[in-house]
Amino acid sequence: MTSISPDRVPAAVCLDMDGTLVDTERLWDIAVYELAEYMGRPLDETTRERTLGNSLHGFFEILGEYTGRRIEGEEFDRLAHRLNSRVTELMRTDMRWRPGAEDLLADIASTGTRVALVTNTTADVAVVPLDFIDRSRFDVVVTGCMVADAKPAPDPYLLACARLGVDPGEAVAVEDSVTGATAAVAAGCRVLYIPSTDGQPDVPGAHTHTTLDGVDTAALHALTSGTPARTAVGQSSA
Repeated sequence: MTSISPDRVPAAVCLDMDGTLVDTERLWDIAVYELAEYMGRPLDETTRERTLGNSLHGFFEILGEYTGRRIEGEEFDRLAHRLNSRVTELMRTDMRWRPGAEDLLADIASTGTRVALVTNTTADVAVVPLDFIDRSRFDVVVTGCMVADAKPAPDPYLLACARLGVDPGEAVAVEDSVTGATAAVAAGCRVLYIPSTDGQPDVPGAHTHTTLDGVDTAALHALTSGTPARTAVGQSSA
């Protein structure tokens, strides 16, 4: 990789995990649809889209509303264990990179830019994709169990930036869901939003792009420096 001048990189990069770095949303799909069937009401696509990027509590609030069941206490623990066990099983057998993600991580490392992983996934499940990605790539890891309010609240990104020692306005976040992009915008980060599924709406304040292919650290820096996103990462909207 060609080295990049320090004045052409962001102060830090915060990366979502599921659907952004690794192609795991399709595995969550399997586990989520199976759980809804188990609970007695097959999930529709609109409701599944609403759950993308949510914390466990956010997911079960939506699923409880959809199935007409109150999911709390022992019931929550039982269903959460069932969901997490199933998706972990799937992850151990079929983990893949999202397009461009591995190259972007390598480019970030080549510039010495500080980087955080920021996910709503709980630590017990996140350990599997983190083993695949390589935990040592990240200066900071924030999982869904580390904050009181998970995405779409800004708390995970605020915690990541605090631990990185940077102002959120100097950091770039990369996200694949409305939930995650909304959280990063609310935290004050510049946001590159690459929807992992078709049909997701744009998020006000985020730059939408179709893929991480060809996106490097310099392109992320352009989001913090005021360079139009169209120049930095191709067709986009803010």
